[in-house]
Amino acid sequence: MERSLAALTCAALLAVACSSSNETPPATADAGVNDAGADAATDAAPAAPIDLRVDAFNVGLAGSFVANEAARRPAILAALAAYDTDVLCVSEAWFKADKEAIANAVKARLPYAASFETDLATPVADRKDANGTLQAAPTTPPCTGTYATDLEAGIECLKQNCSTVPGSLAGTVTSTDCAKDACTGTAASLLFAQDKRCYGCFAAVLPSATLAEMKTECETEVNGGLFAKGQNGLMILSRYPLKNVEQLVLPGTWIRRTVLKATTTLPNGAEVDAYCNHLTPYFADTTFYPYTGQFGAGDTNGWIGEQMLQTKQLIAMVEAKSGTRKALVMGDMNATAEDRANGIGDATLGAYGLGTLALLDGKFTRATPADYTPKCTFCVANQNTSGEENSWLDYIYLGNFPAGSTLAAARTFDTDVVDGKRRDGSGKHTVNGKVPLSDHYGVRATVRVNP
Repeated sequence: MERSLAALTCAALLAVACSSSNETPPATADAGVNDAGADAATDAAPAAPIDLRVDAFNVGLAGSFVANEAARRPAILAALAAYDTDVLCVSEAWFKADKEAIANAVKARLPYAASFETDLATPVADRKDANGTLQAAPTTPPCTGTYATDLEAGIECLKQNCSTVPGSLAGTVTSTDCAKDACTGTAASLLFAQDKRCYGCFAAVLPSATLAEMKTECETEVNGGLFAKGQNGLMILSRYPLKNVEQLVLPGTWIRRTVLKATTTLPNGAEVDAYCNHLTPYFADTTFYPYTGQFGAGDTNGWIGEQMLQTKQLIAMVEAKSGTRKALVMGDMNATAEDRANGIGDATLGAYGLGTLALLDGKFTRATPADYTPKCTFCVANQNTSGEENSWLDYIYLGNFPAGSTLAAARTFDTDVVDGKRRDGSGKHTVNGKVPLSDHYGVRATVRVNP
C-alpha cells in the first residue's frame, strides 16, 4: 500500500493537454495529468520562501462501505471547489467518474491533476511477502466448485434481503450493515472455510458491484476479489505544475493499494515531491474480517503484516526517487497512536499500527508544530462511521525539510454539512440529520519551502 515503477503518459485519465513542464516518459502506463489552466501564474516573488498549504483528505466515495455516499458526493465536489489550498492528496475517490468530477470541480484553483487508472489485471510491482518470500500470482478464480455454490447462497440471501433492486441480481447491496445482519449466517461456510479466498472476494466486491457482477467476478476472474474492479482511489491536485508522475502498485488484499507520486515546481524554483497513498487497514475483528491475502506474513494479524510491508515499500520509493529533494508523504495511513487525553485511541482497542507509525516517524517528520494538539480524523462523533473509536489515521509527513518548516496544522472538513442519515440507538444509519462530508476528517499543514 518493489521497485518496478510505471511511468507517466499524457494520453489517458483526466488529460486535457500535456504541459511542456512534463518530462516525456516511455509510454508504459495509463496515467493522467490535467494541466488545463497552465497560465494560472502566481505573483510570488522569485527566490523568496513560499508558505505552501498542503492537505490530505479521504473523501470516502466507497460505495456501501461508507454511509450517505449519494448525499455526500455533490457536497464533496462543492466543498473542494471552494477550498483554497496548494497541494491536495485525495484518497478513496475509487471510481474514474468521481476522479474526473473532482478534477473538473477544482480546476479553477487546482488546475493540475494527476491520477492513474488500474484494474484487476494491473500487476503488483513486487510480490514478496512480509517475510521476503515471493508469492505466485493466482491461477484460478477465487470461487470454484463448492466455494461457488456457497457464494451463490450468499448472493441469493443478499438478493432477497439487501438488494437496491429487491429480489434482483441487478441491484447493489443497500448497506454493509444489512449484509452483516441478514447474511452472515448464510456466508458462514465461506467465512470459516479453510481457504478463505472466496470469502475475501465476497467481502471486497460486495460494496461496489451489482450482485450479478459479484458472481461473475468471483467465479470467473483469476484476479477477482478487489473492490471497485481493482481501481485505485488516489489523486494529487496542485496549484502548481506537476511532472515526473509515477505510480507504485503495492501488494494489497481486498482493495488496490498504490502510491501516487508527482513533482510540483513552485514559483520560487523549488521542487517538491508529493507522495499520496492509502495503506491497508487494520482489522481487529479477524473473525468477520479474516486476512485472506498472500502478503501479511510476519505478524499474527496478517493485516498488520501487510500494512508494514506497504510502509517499507513506500519509504523505499521516497528514498529512491527523492534522494535529498524535499518530499511530502501524505494520506490515510490506517494507523493511530494512543492518546486518550486528547481523544485519540479507544479504551478497548487502544493504539494500532504502531509499527507503521514507528517506521514513518523514523524516516520523516510529522507536519505538525510542537504545540499541536492531536485530534482524531476517524472519530466516534462522525455520523458517517459506525461510531466505535477515535483514531488519528490521516497524516502529512515531511522529508528533507529543515526543522521548524511546519508553520501550522489543522483538522479540516470536520463539520456536519450534508443532509443524510445518522445513527439511531442501534447504531444503524436510519435517522435524518446532518453528517460530515466523509467518514474521515481531513488534515492540513502550512509548510515553508525555501528556494
